Amino acid sequence: MESFPEETKAIVQSGAEIGCHGYAHEGSSQMTESQEREVIAKCVQLATDLTGKKPRGWRAPLYQLRTHTIQVLEEFGFLYDSSLTHHDSSLYFIPRVSEPKAIDFSPSQSASTWMKPLPVPGVRTPQTLVEIPCNWYMEDMTPLGYLPAAPNSHGFVSPTTIEQNWKSRFAFLYSEALEKSIEEDSEQGFVFPLILHPDTSGMAHVVGMIDRMISWLKQQGDEVEFVTFGDCAAEWKKNA
Repeated sequence: MESFPEETKAIVQSGAEIGCHGYAHEGSSQMTESQEREVIAKCVQLATDLTGKKPRGWRAPLYQLRTHTIQVLEEFGFLYDSSLTHHDSSLYFIPRVSEPKAIDFSPSQSASTWMKPLPVPGVRTPQTLVEIPCNWYMEDMTPLGYLPAAPNSHGFVSPTTIEQNWKSRFAFLYSEALEKSIEEDSEQGFVFPLILHPDTSGMAHVVGMIDRMISWLKQQGDEVEFVTFGDCAAEWKKNA
């Protein structure tokens, strides 16, 4: 927002929602708690100055969240996060649980020290964040971006392969939602949040596929509604 003010203003004027994603793509685990609080505060300030209203959403750089991150986001009044994968296509409240600890496989340790059930989530509060799930298979950068330092990036996957993956995924989720609607005699929807990076989806050999994918979704007619994450989370929370 500070480096490209005119471009970000144009995005706001287009009607798009502005969420926060760190300042320099800092992973939560890379920072102290005080550093993380500083980063979130700075992001909130910049987004508020740009749009005239506080941001409602956060996506953690590297999809890294910890208990402290969630606490700070709630303190700043965020409505939703979109960094976790508890569900594929359904919104949910972020469960309040303690952070998992790495298993200590030292020979001196008994296996009983780690063979324990997951903790029970704590009580939900009005500040509890709504989670809009993300998914590695819904993003462009991992298969289409060449990142030499990232072992899970590819960069030489055909965009048409990813396009077909997304269409197949949508078709399955739609079929499941339709079946559930019939079983429960009530309309059942799902979310399909594509994760697109301008330096990946904006490449010459990729951008045409993105256009085709969006056109294909629009061809589904009234079965597909394009909404901002903020509006989606607010509507879901109101009815939860």
